[in-house]
Amino acid sequence: MGRQQIAGIPTAINELFKNAHDAYADNVDVDYFRKERLLVLRDNGIGMTKNDFESRWLTLGTDSKYQGGKTSMPPIDPSKSLRPVMGEKGIGRLAIASIGKQLLILTRSKATKESDSKTVAAFINWNVFELPGLDLDDIVIPIQEFDDLPSSHDVDQMKKELVSSLEELEDKGKVSSTEIKKLIATIDDFNISPLELNKKLLGDFDLKGDSYGTHFYISPTDESLNSDIDGEKDKSTSTKIEKMLLGFTNTMTPDHPHPNIIPAFRDHSSSGGTYTDIFNKDSFFTPEDFSLADHHFSGTFDEYGQFSGTINVYQTSEFEHKIPWSGNHFKKTDCGAFKINVAYLQGRFQQSIIEREKHTRLLAKSDRHGGLYLYKDNIRILPYGDSDYDWLDIEKNRTKSASYYFFSFRRMFGVIDISKEVNNKLTEKAGREGFIENKAYRQFRSILQNFFIQLAADFFREGSTAGPKSEVWVKKREERQAYYQALERRDKQASARKEKFIASLNRFFDNVNSRVYESDVNNLLANIETKFESIAQIEDPEEASQALIDHELESRELLGDYIQKVKINQPKGFTISKDSRKDYEAYLTEFDKLQNNILRGAYHKIDNIVDDYSNRLQIEISKRKRLEQAVDFISKQAEKATRQKQKEAKDTLAEVTKNVSDLARELMIDLENKIRDIKEGFTKLEINNSQDFDLVTERQRIENEITKEKDKASFVLESIIKQLQGIYWDKDNPEEIITSDQITDAISEELEELRERIHADIELSQLGLAVSVIHHEFNSTVNSIRNSLKDLKAWADVNEKLDGVYNNIRVNFEHLDGYLTLFTPLNRRLYRSREEIPTNEIKIFLIDLFGARLKRHNIQLVHTKGFQKRKLHGYRSTFYPVFVNIIDNAIHWLNQANIDEKVIRLHADESGFYISNNGPAIASNESERIFELGFTKKALGRGMGLHISREVLSAEDYKIYVDTPRDGSTVTFKIEPINKPQ
Repeated sequence: MGRQQIAGIPTAINELFKNAHDAYADNVDVDYFRKERLLVLRDNGIGMTKNDFESRWLTLGTDSKYQGGKTSMPPIDPSKSLRPVMGEKGIGRLAIASIGKQLLILTRSKATKESDSKTVAAFINWNVFELPGLDLDDIVIPIQEFDDLPSSHDVDQMKKELVSSLEELEDKGKVSSTEIKKLIATIDDFNISPLELNKKLLGDFDLKGDSYGTHFYISPTDESLNSDIDGEKDKSTSTKIEKMLLGFTNTMTPDHPHPNIIPAFRDHSSSGGTYTDIFNKDSFFTPEDFSLADHHFSGTFDEYGQFSGTINVYQTSEFEHKIPWSGNHFKKTDCGAFKINVAYLQGRFQQSIIEREKHTRLLAKSDRHGGLYLYKDNIRILPYGDSDYDWLDIEKNRTKSASYYFFSFRRMFGVIDISKEVNNKLTEKAGREGFIENKAYRQFRSILQNFFIQLAADFFREGSTAGPKSEVWVKKREERQAYYQALERRDKQASARKEKFIASLNRFFDNVNSRVYESDVNNLLANIETKFESIAQIEDPEEASQALIDHELESRELLGDYIQKVKINQPKGFTISKDSRKDYEAYLTEFDKLQNNILRGAYHKIDNIVDDYSNRLQIEISKRKRLEQAVDFISKQAEKATRQKQKEAKDTLAEVTKNVSDLARELMIDLENKIRDIKEGFTKLEINNSQDFDLVTERQRIENEITKEKDKASFVLESIIKQLQGIYWDKDNPEEIITSDQITDAISEELEELRERIHADIELSQLGLAVSVIHHEFNSTVNSIRNSLKDLKAWADVNEKLDGVYNNIRVNFEHLDGYLTLFTPLNRRLYRSREEIPTNEIKIFLIDLFGARLKRHNIQLVHTKGFQKRKLHGYRSTFYPVFVNIIDNAIHWLNQANIDEKVIRLHADESGFYISNNGPAIASNESERIFELGFTKKALGRGMGLHISREVLSAEDYKIYVDTPRDGSTVTFKIEPINKPQ
């Protein structure tokens, strides 16, 4: 009967939660052990005496929770405020049968004196009730009392009692032996010790002293429970358990009442002691989520069904609003007065005022849990709130016309509050499948349907059917859409240029690493030298002299063209990431090296060729003439390039001027056409012959249409004017001109950096907190183990058998302790004074820490005499982690290298300290990027170590950077004071 009354396991658990509420429990916890197919539900309510248990709980369909029932009302907890009774049907106890085949119930009553209160236990196998031909009097339910939670032995005794009763029924011929064997096999599989299990579970539910309540141990659970918890493969929709249990009390609205009871559901899906908390705070809507939404509607429906409350659109415009309902001809309703508080999310990010990350998170939540949750005295009524249960036809109406009805059930989340006292005619069905569809429910549903339809008309509709207050939503929505469309257009335009820019950088560094530029310049010089050879064939000295100068200019022009080909212009009109900016800065450094080394050498070689031919062929060349022609050539090139840019600037200005003029003309034409259409329609109005003509309304309509067209034109032109006014430049000094474009790019990059920094700082904060907690917890534990080892040594000294055990424990602990001591120098609180730190102590610390690892990977850690004799001034907690991080990285990369002799070298001189290794080299464009937070080339690396090292050293007036590799090394890091001693 219970299975037929309850829709499924989630509904059954919800009903048990309500029973716990009625028992004045503050907490009700569920622990589900998948492997054992065991569900444990415990509450800390007032519990039951043995008499209550037998007369109420074991009696089918009792009406004791009804006022005026034949059975007396259940006890209440006088120490707490009176709670309205939720479980009035008497079916919830039998709903347990839908969860699993067998039940062990434990209960301890708060109503009796503590000394007399015992734990009542009963064992029930539900399959016994399904045996044909049995009366209820034939069925034995073992009931016993204990001073503590029963052990496995106690449970076995109750099982034996049940088995004995079944064997008696078999002897009497009432049940077949086949059925009895199946039942006994099931009973034998129930191996549970509440006493031991309760020690492992969270919460204080031990049912002794001042602990009371009721426990249910259900096993084996029905196979459908796993699928109810896991749901479908599509994780965008909520599971059945989530639909029925989340939001059991209202915790989503900012002003929600304090819940009388707090539920928990822990899914122990593995045997490792880990679990998933279905009632995790982030799983359901929070008050912060509610406040974040785009729109909010709250108010009261009075006893006539009329709404009065507040409508907040886009969190900017708040309206006191009324919505009438005439469904009951303005008579008092049967459903009674109730309250509503709803948040609504714009589904499209481009129409929302919420930032992207938060909008995405809230959208995912609303997809899973969106809907209107109905609460009676702050306890949820099922199935209202389930997004699949469209009881107000909101999604059905939206399918007809989204622009007319506006609302989506999945985009709203909020509460409807009713009470047992005021709304007593709203009666739940026996199976907890909603309200009985009586007159009160039909009125209740009609009032809410009217509310959302009229709310859409008043605030969220466009066109002739829209209310005057909808202008706020329309204007703000269009503003948001226009803003994001502009961003999308800008990003689309910039995307191609950005990709080309990044590809150019990558190609440049590839060419540097493969020495392409050096090869190209050598080839150019070879061709240039070949051309100079033709001068030897010219007999006229004057002609040969001019040819030599011409060849020189031509050669320099070839090199200049090659430089322009290699050169990558600074990004304009698009924002690049922090990493790309670092790549560009690395490019500038490498390009400068290219010019100063390879290209300058090439120019110098051209000078040598000219001098060589001049001397060899005895050609007189005027140095003034060479210089004048060189200057003329450079000047012409500069003027040519500048004139080209001047022409482009004038052409762009002319095009912008034409576009602005065309746009202004189009807007004026649109406005004139609208006015002409209105005047033409005005002539067709039958004003004098129509008694229904409303002059005020018609004038308002005409004014609104003209004003709307005027505002549209003004808005567009004002935007254009602001853009044109934003074009400016200023001279920072006589040499530098700063444009608005440069300022915009700088601001965009700074914004991008700040966003990345926020995420990085959060990670660093969490890491710092974790280290602090670990150090605090380990410190006392390790000291305790050290002291215990001393005690054990005393026993080992006089007991040879313990000596081996002691030594084994000591060696392993010392190995562990070596790693734990890392926390000592890293914890700044332990070293608050600066000191002279001998670098030899740092070396010893590194050997102690990494010795085993170095030996395992066959890596040598060597140092010079210069390193051993020097000292660092500052905090140990600053320098130790820096050396640890660099050595740790060196070990990692040396282990990846395919070389025979792997060496890490520590050395120093007057200028600073060096840490070198002969592992993989660091690419030139990455020598600075490796210090950026988040940059890493390690698999699963976090890119934090070197960044933190540079930051902490900077605070102590030291710096760290990648230096030119020392002899015998491929990588060298240098640590030196920022203000070097004189």
